[in-house]
Amino acid sequence: MRPDWNSSVRVSTDFAYRGLDAVLLENTHLRVVLLPEKGGDIVSLRDKRTDVDVLWHTPHNWHPPEDRYLPAEANSTWNDHYPGGWQTNLPNAGGGHDIAGSAYGLHGESALLPWDASVVRADDDAVTVRLTVELVRYPFEVERELTLRAGESRLRIEESVTNLGGVELDYVWQQHVALGEPLLAPGARLDVPAERGVVEEYGDAYPNRRLRSGAEFDWPAAPGDDGGEVDLATDIPDRDAEIHDLAYALDLEDGWYALTNPDLDLGFALRFPTDPFESLWYWQPFGGYAESPFWNRTYNVGLEPTTAYPGDTPGQRETETVKTLEPGETVDATFVAATYGGLSAVGDVTPDGDVRGTETNGGR
Repeated sequence: MRPDWNSSVRVSTDFAYRGLDAVLLENTHLRVVLLPEKGGDIVSLRDKRTDVDVLWHTPHNWHPPEDRYLPAEANSTWNDHYPGGWQTNLPNAGGGHDIAGSAYGLHGESALLPWDASVVRADDDAVTVRLTVELVRYPFEVERELTLRAGESRLRIEESVTNLGGVELDYVWQQHVALGEPLLAPGARLDVPAERGVVEEYGDAYPNRRLRSGAEFDWPAAPGDDGGEVDLATDIPDRDAEIHDLAYALDLEDGWYALTNPDLDLGFALRFPTDPFESLWYWQPFGGYAESPFWNRTYNVGLEPTTAYPGDTPGQRETETVKTLEPGETVDATFVAATYGGLSAVGDVTPDGDVRGTETNGGR
């Protein structure tokens, strides 16, 4: 569909991104780029007031899938095709494992498949794109509807998962959102209404850790590996820090988070339902992810609402957070992503995506 460039909100399917068909949604506040052929990924979410793309882009030479790629080796398949940005991960999130005789690598298969895309609304008030996919190794059908309204700095996503199989099935569902520079910088603030936090059990992994392996703590005051304390709300190091950690924000009082950079007068907030997304994964590769394919070239955060924790299947079963779907059952969720200005800290993100907090020089 060709865009109406005289409209205050528009959608176009006439663009390409690294050789893949792309969908562009745009209004006076936001420009959003989707890749239906690559997992339905959101690869750009640009705040037009500041001309900042809040999403992170990977530094390695990722290549788009040429066909229906499926997870294989535990880490490399997903990472080889990882552009950064925002993915939906199903039917698992975290490390690779076997499910009922089928091998799954990192983060499942939904982000490795091409999705069907159609424009289902395009008028002066709003545009909506529908994305659908049926998984290959798991009998799940996934649907996403992304809506951008005129005059709003908010992207709304309605997402559903249906079990097309004849047996009850486990699942872990994740919104894999990665944010980067210049939004991410020392002086930025992360607000999450969580009561409790847990650090990943590292074992021999995460050699560049800042946090104490397996620590449980009152959010956001995390025990440091050096015996000190790390404030996960305000202690954001610079890109030369060579730090890599993974923590989980738990016992969420409400379903939202906000990353605010007062120096840019810009923030990004995401509203999500705590049922079933009961945990927020906080991935912290502050220049210290030393393994392939990143090699200490990454400076970003992943703020990932997820239906289970920690990052491995045995651990998820131990915490009893793995969810199930009966035959024919559907689970759905609504997300609202917003950019904003005029705040130094956030105290609330409403179900409609209104961001409220401590004002600096006026809000938006």
